[in-house]
Amino acid sequence: MTRRLRFGSHLIDLATRELSEDGRLRPLSPRVFDCLAYLIEHRDRAIGRDELMAAVWGKADVADTQLAQVMLKARRAVGDSGETQQAIRTVAGFGYRWVAEVVPCEEPAEPAPAEPAIAAAAAAETAPSLPLAGTDGTDGTEQARATPPASGRRTALAVAVLVLVGIALAALWLRHRSPATPAPAVPARSGAAAGPAQPDDLIAVLPASVDAPAEWTWLRLGVMEFVAGRLRQAGKRVAPSENVVSMLRHDAAAGELSERVERALSPRWQIAARLRRADTGWTVDLDLRERGGSVRSFPARADEPMAAARIAADLLAAALGAAAPADAAPGPGPAEEERLSRIDAALLIDDLENAQRLITTAPAAMRTTPELRLREAEIDFVAGRNEEAGQVLTRLLDDLPAETYPLLRARVVSGLGAVHVRLGEIAQAEQDTSAALALLEGRGDPILIGKTHMRRGVARSLLERYDEALADFAQARIAMQLAGDSLGLAQVELNEGALNGMRNHPDAALTSFERAADQLERFGVPNELATALTNQVVAHRALLQPRAALAASERGMALLAGPLTIDTAHLIQLRRAQALLDVGRWREADGLLGELARAIDPAREPGSAPLVAVERARLALARDQAEQALALVAPVLEEPLGPELENAQAEAWTIALRAQRRLGRSGAAAAAIERFGAWTEPSTNSSVRIRLALAQAEQAFAEGRVAAADALYAQALSDANRQNVPLDLAEVAIAYADSLIAREELRRAVPVTGQLDRFATEDFDCALLQARLYLALGQAQAGRTALDRARLLAGERPLPPDVAPESGIRPGPD
Repeated sequence: MTRRLRFGSHLIDLATRELSEDGRLRPLSPRVFDCLAYLIEHRDRAIGRDELMAAVWGKADVADTQLAQVMLKARRAVGDSGETQQAIRTVAGFGYRWVAEVVPCEEPAEPAPAEPAIAAAAAAETAPSLPLAGTDGTDGTEQARATPPASGRRTALAVAVLVLVGIALAALWLRHRSPATPAPAVPARSGAAAGPAQPDDLIAVLPASVDAPAEWTWLRLGVMEFVAGRLRQAGKRVAPSENVVSMLRHDAAAGELSERVERALSPRWQIAARLRRADTGWTVDLDLRERGGSVRSFPARADEPMAAARIAADLLAAALGAAAPADAAPGPGPAEEERLSRIDAALLIDDLENAQRLITTAPAAMRTTPELRLREAEIDFVAGRNEEAGQVLTRLLDDLPAETYPLLRARVVSGLGAVHVRLGEIAQAEQDTSAALALLEGRGDPILIGKTHMRRGVARSLLERYDEALADFAQARIAMQLAGDSLGLAQVELNEGALNGMRNHPDAALTSFERAADQLERFGVPNELATALTNQVVAHRALLQPRAALAASERGMALLAGPLTIDTAHLIQLRRAQALLDVGRWREADGLLGELARAIDPAREPGSAPLVAVERARLALARDQAEQALALVAPVLEEPLGPELENAQAEAWTIALRAQRRLGRSGAAAAAIERFGAWTEPSTNSSVRIRLALAQAEQAFAEGRVAAADALYAQALSDANRQNVPLDLAEVAIAYADSLIAREELRRAVPVTGQLDRFATEDFDCALLQARLYLALGQAQAGRTALDRARLLAGERPLPPDVAPESGIRPGPD
């Protein structure tokens, strides 16, 4: 039978278990592929539900919801749906039938092109996965003497890439005033990483200097934000105030701040406001400094500071060739405008208490205005009062006619999208952000468009609509380039890196995180920078680059001296401990993990305690403290953790199984493997499935069921190769090769070990496997070289006796 079949724009290769669309691979989980393959292979008839379950799961007593979930993903993979049923038809009361036309295809398959970091990508069926395992050893039985030593590998916690979602969304509240006149339209592009060439016309407005009593200090940031908004409304390209304020450190001198802004934003013009109060009113001077040129000043006088700032801003806009803006929607009066500016000044420095007070003490009539209500929702959102923020925005939306307030309405709807992400209502968030973008069509507000695309990209990432999410992040990137929002661009990189981590593309994720860190270091945003650095650690570890992971963790630790949230500080320390374990610095890692175990409040950080427990258990098992390892992971196995912690919980199962065998409890290990399998059953996480197959292989080998072990090892290795994450590949290949070497099947061990050659110069476990194989082959010189390399990488890790020269290991057959 022909193993390569084409239908529409899709090609399925039943031999290599690959599905492609227009030459581009579409990654699928094993069950989704099996479902498609079985229906296609038996397309001449309808397939009953029980038959399909038996073919895919190996049993017929599978929950209907599991079959429905796999069928949904199978249809999505081939561009079908339950409504159209163009490929898979539901046979009511019976099962399913493949109905799309299928043509045998004998021509050689063209290799799928590598996907760029921002290309439209296939929607993978897996959750975030950069997985790991623990340490195995003998179980006390006679058979255990042949059990190979398995490596103490790293726990992949790719869930870390999702940590940034909360951080990025918190930074995404839209504080700017939407322009009344159209700004440059944002081009509809979905594939290019770089946006259009930018004109050299960016303006950066600096904090004002204020010569007035202390109660007027708010004008320093209030006038800065007001002038920026006024110029933006006049159609000028002005960097968001958050970009500038983030660089403001300890009342930095004006010259120092100006130099930092120049390095970070490279604006053509910088504007500095000078305010002076006198008996006759207020004087505002706006100094316009062109890069490398002279300074022009635009003075204005008025009874109130904001009125003077408005006059000066309009004069400056005219000098730059822009007309004073004419608001399309009703604007605030002088009193409201001053209060809004004071609130904005407080929000720019996250002074939520003062911002809330300004709203609470506002006159009753002013509190009902849309702009004040929008800021009330922002305060609730930033403070974490998500439901309250949603209620304020929903009520506000009912009072905003689309024809009168189109841009303000778009801001509200986009804000609702962020709230629904926070509340876990992801589908609703995607609908909200789509509706906001529809309202913005043709209105050209690049800041609002960019941040709304980013929000929708986050929602679509969480919905596993990865190709659409990538397109949104590409749109966000272009819009933020047009807006001059460098800080927003860094946040796009963070989210794009997270998405590539979820898609099991750690190399592309690393590139995004490195670009984000380079940009964020220019700004004063330690939590976002910490996110970029801790995620670099995750990506380096997935790529088997322990020294690079250690270096990234050192940069993260340097941030602990600054202002960080508690959970961010704990995440930095956890990543540092993992990187230390990977290079064999056990004592330092143990100290850090102990501190974390004492410091973490499980009620406040429910996801952190299990992660720390798993790392402590991994270290305990590596030190041959199996009872302690079991005690540490026992609570993790019993907790109903969410899908974002699947990899950590699977690691806990691996550690528990290896510890049981190490203690000679074969029966307990056999029972645990059954529970592990039942726990894994509903998961579509490819790394979790690989870990289960590996655990089953190790258990079968320990029980002397060599043929079954080989089949399971081979399946796990095939799945790891298809997933193409080096960490997964090493985890499986080391265990498989060790089992082959232990029973002297060296010819079979050679190609398995060879897959890890490129990692042996950096990774201790890969170097150790290489030494073990060379010594078994009788290649003494090569074995000594590999052993010397392993010693250099070992740190505090002892070399196992089977590879030490004094072990007297006999050369294997030629």
